[in-house]
Amino acid sequence: MKKFIMLASMMLACISGFAQMQPGVFSITPEIGANIATMSNSGKANSRIAFAAGVDFEYQINRQFSFGLGATYSQQGVSDDPWTLKTDYLNLPVTINYYPVAGLGIFVGVEPGILMRKKAEFSYGIKSGVVNLNNTYDITEMLREEYPEKFTYDGICSHKHLCAKSGVLALPIGVNYEFDHCVFGIKYSIGLGNAIAGTGVSCTHNVFQISLGYKFNVFGDVRKVVEVDKKDENK
Repeated sequence: MKKFIMLASMMLACISGFAQMQPGVFSITPEIGANIATMSNSGKANSRIAFAAGVDFEYQINRQFSFGLGATYSQQGVSDDPWTLKTDYLNLPVTINYYPVAGLGIFVGVEPGILMRKKAEFSYGIKSGVVNLNNTYDITEMLREEYPEKFTYDGICSHKHLCAKSGVLALPIGVNYEFDHCVFGIKYSIGLGNAIAGTGVSCTHNVFQISLGYKFNVFGDVRKVVEVDKKDENK
């Protein structure tokens, strides 16, 4: 939350002139970005840095509020040595966006996700490979037997019947900054409910995402807004 406040302050300091969306404007924003994905209750697992790409649709209700709908292919999971869990989702965020000043948007909403890919990759010693999530326990035990002195791992991938659910739900919050149709965004999606189920495992996906997009106005008017403080000008 502190990062969001600091970012918003920096954006406000940089604002001089920009395009403001008018009521009734409908826009489409293709975007690409990077994820720093983590999972709760995953022991000492590291984050997985991966790719995200999608498109956002936005309808401007009035000067301060808009309704957003998106579709993003999001690579998520966790790096849990010697394992990397790769769970990719098609996320469908539905948001309400608030513009305290033109160009700067703050949003919150709900984000259902549909599982598109699930696999686990391991690499330890001379052993490496790709297996289904529910085979991680057997491979973990094999590595323990082969490397008894070095392999002391006891984390999320040590559980039997580990599997990823086909659907997840998250709470997205973040900020967007638009200048000359370019949109820079920062979003943090907080996982709601269990995403990976297994014996003794209850995890949620938490994803910090940075994105860059370009906004196309499909219909509606956009005008340049330059704020001038007349009092300071007269002084």
